[in-house]
Amino acid sequence: MCDTILVLGSLTQDGRSYFAKNSDRAPNEAQYLTKVEAARHAPDARVQATYVDLPQVGHTYACIGSRPWWIWGFEHGVNEHGLTIGNEAVWSRLAADQGPNLLGMDLLRLTLERARDADEGLTVLTGLIETYGQGGHAALTHEMVYHNAFLLADGRSGWVVESAGRHWVAREVTQWAAISNVYSIGRDYDLISDQAEAFATEQGWHPAGTPFDWARAYTDSTRANLPACHARLAMSRAKVAGLPKGRIGLTEMIDVLRDHGGDPDRHPAAGGQACVCMHGVSASSGSETAASMIVALPTTPQTPREIWVSLASPCLSGFIPVWLDTDLPKGWSQPAHHTDPDQWWDIERLQRLIDPDYTSLARGLRAQFNGMTHKARAELSLASKADAATRNAVSQRAARSYREIVDAGLQDRADRPRSPDPRGDYLADINRAIPRTSRDAREDLALHASP
Repeated sequence: MCDTILVLGSLTQDGRSYFAKNSDRAPNEAQYLTKVEAARHAPDARVQATYVDLPQVGHTYACIGSRPWWIWGFEHGVNEHGLTIGNEAVWSRLAADQGPNLLGMDLLRLTLERARDADEGLTVLTGLIETYGQGGHAALTHEMVYHNAFLLADGRSGWVVESAGRHWVAREVTQWAAISNVYSIGRDYDLISDQAEAFATEQGWHPAGTPFDWARAYTDSTRANLPACHARLAMSRAKVAGLPKGRIGLTEMIDVLRDHGGDPDRHPAAGGQACVCMHGVSASSGSETAASMIVALPTTPQTPREIWVSLASPCLSGFIPVWLDTDLPKGWSQPAHHTDPDQWWDIERLQRLIDPDYTSLARGLRAQFNGMTHKARAELSLASKADAATRNAVSQRAARSYREIVDAGLQDRADRPRSPDPRGDYLADINRAIPRTSRDAREDLALHASP
């Protein structure tokens, strides 16, 4: 479950395009930042994705992405040339491949490493889909296989790509786009794979001789979660459509990712899986937002891209800036050892302490994080065209402030009484299921990797 939004520069206050995504994963599935350096590869080199390996290309580009700890690929990310991508799980009448195969996250990272802009990314991504297909278990704690949709962007253009197996369809973004966990391209596509319409017709999903509607033909309308997915797509689209044109920037994109349906202080359990800022409602199923990213994309490829990142639920977290040519903050990458700093689990622990009393406590914590983000933005504004060292210092100061807010919150809430969980035993159940370290779940990963 995820939501991805793109607003092109014609609608923003500074002429930059803004890409934003919430990555929704199962509770307790930690998600970290990963930086990959550019590299040259031997002609016979291969690359190992989550489940399968495939031939490597001669040169791969540097990128930063957000990665569930056990997956090779990215939920969202940006490369050195400014190509930015987010993916979504979608469900088709065409049965998803149980795998092992390439996950949607693997397809996303491979494209970031191999393409320079949205147009080239479209060619690379659809080529991978046609050549290798997609599939494999995409969750550790329960069975989940699906097809994928993608939103690709650079500073000048963007594409929505939806797929089912090796079939795909694409629509160019004109002013803005929002996608979620449903097919949303109907008859309004710009490009389509060679056999997509013929296959749907053969299956009896599309009446021959009538205008082809991708979403109508390929959507699995029997999915129980489909109404919630449609509700989130409607929520994000309504939010973006209501933003002041010509004045959209970072603050407005943060508001979109924090949306609970209009009331920021409403307990998230009231909306749950139907809100852009998703909160879990059941330990055995469903998802919650695990990480968020907003990328400000200038029209000139040489200008550094501001990458604003947040951990866990964005309504109870803050955004700090990072860049491809600066250091990742301590604790924001996957720990090599269980004693190393782990900012994802620290903020997740704090959010679980606050969650039962969300309506009375969320606003104060959010204000602290907003102050941190505002200060980082002000420092960047004063240091116009700052070099890498200056930007790195801003990023590290913001990360220290983030850590101080979290540490103070944990200390304050540790021994305070809490209200009953409005979702019953939800928090108790997911807390009992916390692995001691991320490596404790490797046996599950090995099971999923078996043919």
